[in-house]
Amino acid sequence: MQRVEQPSGSADGAILTEGTTSHPHEQRHWGALQAARAARRNSEVIILLQSADLYSGLEGLSRTLRKEWPDTQAFAWTIPAGGAAQVAHGVRQGHADGVIEASGELLTPETGAPVTPPSCLPVAKPSVWLITGGARGVTAACAIELARATGGSILLAGRSDETPWPDDLPLTNDLKTLRGLLVERSRQAGQRVTPAGIDRTARNLLAGAEIRETLQAVRAAGAMAAYLPLDAGDSDAVADVLSGAQQRFGAITGWVHGAGVLADRLATEKTESELRRVFSPKVGGLMNILAVIDPLQLRHIAFFSSAAAFFGNKGQADYAMANALLASAGRSLDRSLHAARVKVFHWGPWAGGMVDSTLASHFEAQGVPLISVDEGARIFVNELLGGAPDQVELVVGEAWATS
Repeated sequence: MQRVEQPSGSADGAILTEGTTSHPHEQRHWGALQAARAARRNSEVIILLQSADLYSGLEGLSRTLRKEWPDTQAFAWTIPAGGAAQVAHGVRQGHADGVIEASGELLTPETGAPVTPPSCLPVAKPSVWLITGGARGVTAACAIELARATGGSILLAGRSDETPWPDDLPLTNDLKTLRGLLVERSRQAGQRVTPAGIDRTARNLLAGAEIRETLQAVRAAGAMAAYLPLDAGDSDAVADVLSGAQQRFGAITGWVHGAGVLADRLATEKTESELRRVFSPKVGGLMNILAVIDPLQLRHIAFFSSAAAFFGNKGQADYAMANALLASAGRSLDRSLHAARVKVFHWGPWAGGMVDSTLASHFEAQGVPLISVDEGARIFVNELLGGAPDQVELVVGEAWATS
């Protein structure tokens, strides 16, 4: 085994240091992926180093690479500052993802016993909740369940606009039907339209309608609700919108970070622009919000990670890294914010949200059951409000590891 800055030659193994740099998150993780691709040509074992002083998610990469590259053993080690000597100790202990302590001992993560749901929930103080990820799908269901349990104020932030429904169109929630209505309206008005334009308009209308439905459901469940059109990856927009929101509604005391997008492609074909697109809402959003909100004001923090971060998943190296970084941030915040309850949910696939019919069929073929939206929302609220405070990371779902 040898330590290299740029892999080359015919070594049986390579230790890559890109993850220990102080570069921005996207650059650091893209550099690690590139280095791993280069090292694979000559190395049977690849060890990716990352610093304990930084939010990092290279274990998501190593776990994904082991699924995509069965001929290569890839591992990620989190090392203390100045941990070169500890790395030598780790090499002698064998290969596994983990944390190398100052003593040189390699600690490896593993799943624990199933969590028993809390028998009752504590009475939550009225809070101002920020929920990123929009007022649709999975985050909408969680917001409604949270409103039932806590009341307070719920601020739903997402990239979609709350597009109003045209007065001259009948209401429908079916995309195909709405496309037909829009085509007929354009024909009667003598307007020339394209299929792409019709589809875009229809999807925007349905998104706006779903946002309004969620706001109504949150209010009916007992909370004040507001929608904040916001791209979490835009630092200027986050600063402007959240500053204004806190002036209007009060200090944000609960934060649920559910923003995320997919750009699936095998690691050997992944592009930097795809990685940056995936990192922007989840990792960029994390850092942008932390720059605006004083963490000391937070009583509850929930990060929506993915089982891909814990087990890896083919085609999702960037998504697994972004979610593993989110978990890294959650562990760090839990250590520093003693008055806050911090939970990181490594979700398996939901029956909704990012999982469309094609993905649902894929998971079904792999024997991976989907989490129902109602059950997932109940798990989320029960664990965030009443789960064991020392249980920071939760893997939710079944059979993912074998897929």
